[in-house]
Amino acid sequence: MKKLPALAALGVSILLLSGCSEQVSKVTACGSVTSLAVQVSGAIGSLTSPTPEAAQAALDEVRGVVENIRQVEGPDEFVTLRDAWTISIDGVIAEGENTLAGNPGNMDAAVTDLRTTTEAIVGYCAP
Repeated sequence: MKKLPALAALGVSILLLSGCSEQVSKVTACGSVTSLAVQVSGAIGSLTSPTPEAAQAALDEVRGVVENIRQVEGPDEFVTLRDAWTISIDGVIAEGENTLAGNPGNMDAAVTDLRTTTEAIVGYCAP
């Protein structure tokens, strides 16, 4: 297992040397968002928490993660998908805030949009 990072670095180096810098950019960007996507999914799952405090903590976590996602750069297509994804995450945050304030909105539509944009970026990043 200790050899895996070295092999990954070697693979990236080979791609760079062969002139595949866009592919390296895609691999790097996709690798960065994978763990962030897991964090978002987990935190959004916590929005249905039985206590308002836990739900607010989940919203705060999602807000922090989405800022990290915005900083991930990559090829143009990745950036377009990333931007759509972060906008949909912002929609879930807004609906969560509305719900906590006692104004239930349309969380179902926000979550559906989030699923769609998540599937798009995951599809782009799939090998």
